[in-house]
Amino acid sequence: MTERPASSKTKVGWRIHAYYLDACNCDWGCPCQFNAKPTQGYCNGLSRIHIIDGTYGNDIKLDGLDMAFIVSWPGPIHEGNGKACYYIDERCNDKQFEVLSDIITGRDGGNAPFSIYASIIEEYDEPKRARIKFQPRDIRSAMTIRSSDDDTIDTMLEPIRNPVTGKIHRAIIELPEGFEATRMDQASTKTLSVNTNSLKFRYDGTYGSFSEIVWKSS
Repeated sequence: MTERPASSKTKVGWRIHAYYLDACNCDWGCPCQFNAKPTQGYCNGLSRIHIIDGTYGNDIKLDGLDMAFIVSWPGPIHEGNGKACYYIDERCNDKQFEVLSDIITGRDGGNAPFSIYASIIEEYDEPKRARIKFQPRDIRSAMTIRSSDDDTIDTMLEPIRNPVTGKIHRAIIELPEGFEATRMDQASTKTLSVNTNSLKFRYDGTYGSFSEIVWKSS
């Protein structure tokens, strides 16, 4: 992993309308959404973005492409010292790969969570091309990532169930000023498995969420 340098890029206007899947090792609801301490004192998680439609500048279309990032913090995420791995859809042409890499690493700023995450991530692997598959089924969505150097990531969400009755809980977090999303349908992880050269973890029955979002440059 390398340390994050200061960005000197010229900003270009962009817009992304996407499905956003989020999962981590915290309990349902995730205290980190409220700047509280993570359930286990540290945070391991991932986020996956399927671009329904998107543009970068005046001529680069991003429709239908996927990207994801894996993250780990040794304590509360707002205290920093994070590590990250980034993945970009292998179907991208070179220009699409370049601009999505700049967006997801936070180098292009904007009102997406990436620039905020960039400020609390100290070490990261440069974005890799990967085979990313996504099944968008709301709180039953699933994702797999496979890279050429054998990185393997699998995530599947399922509804939260009442531990006593077994009935499905329908829960929503609404954060009018949320930096990831303003509305997040709450789920549980049926599978959350990460096996890369830099990060390895596995959980089930922990926090998951699904959102439809619009992010854009400032």
